[in-house]
Amino acid sequence: MKNECSVVRDILPLYLENMVSGETEAAVKEHLKNCPECTAELEALKAGTKVEKVGGGLQDSLETEVMKSMKAARRKLRRQAYRVAAVIAGLFIIVCILLHFFPVYRFFEIGPMAMGSYYSGGQIAKAIFIGSASDRREAQAVLRLADQAFHDVRHTSVENEERYGLLARYATDTDSYGDTAYNEHSLELWSAHLGQDEGYIWVCYSSETFNHDGSIACGSWNIPSLWKVERSDSGEWIVVQIREHP
Repeated sequence: MKNECSVVRDILPLYLENMVSGETEAAVKEHLKNCPECTAELEALKAGTKVEKVGGGLQDSLETEVMKSMKAARRKLRRQAYRVAAVIAGLFIIVCILLHFFPVYRFFEIGPMAMGSYYSGGQIAKAIFIGSASDRREAQAVLRLADQAFHDVRHTSVENEERYGLLARYATDTDSYGDTAYNEHSLELWSAHLGQDEGYIWVCYSSETFNHDGSIACGSWNIPSLWKVERSDSGEWIVVQIREHP
């Protein structure tokens, strides 16, 4: 009898939903007439204590479970998407940081043809690493003097050499240009590598000098330039060589 009850109780959920054959249904009904325990189990199922009853019964219960599974899957996909987005954002930040300190694209701005024929590999390497913060701070004094030279459109070439040394090449002398009014330029520090007594500074500049009538007297655009510097007896950095690929 116990074995029969066990089989019937396994069948009861299907029996309750009319999902058994006519022969099985008749057998279950016959068993229930003489088994109060299984009858109580059937009533419990009808009341929803063993089988979840929502709306249309077992089918609605299954649909509810499917919806729960879909929601869980969507949550999982969202979490995975967030993780992927975080990884991509992290990689982007790392790449930006690396390119800030190691701007390898400078190689193409200088020009691949210039390597070997005009600049050495070591000189090119100095352009694709910006240098230490202290070296860049020290280089600012040289850039300030160069900035003054770019702005200067009021003196002769001899006067400019006395004022700016080799940086006088960036001043517009009145010997060659007598009607100049003002200069507009940009000067960007690419890198600075300074030793105890000498070092190198890479810059990039554009410059336009205008006449009083607004016409351009002379100009240069996007010129990479390598300055070799040496420390003077007074401790200041002096430009002793300028290399610009023709």
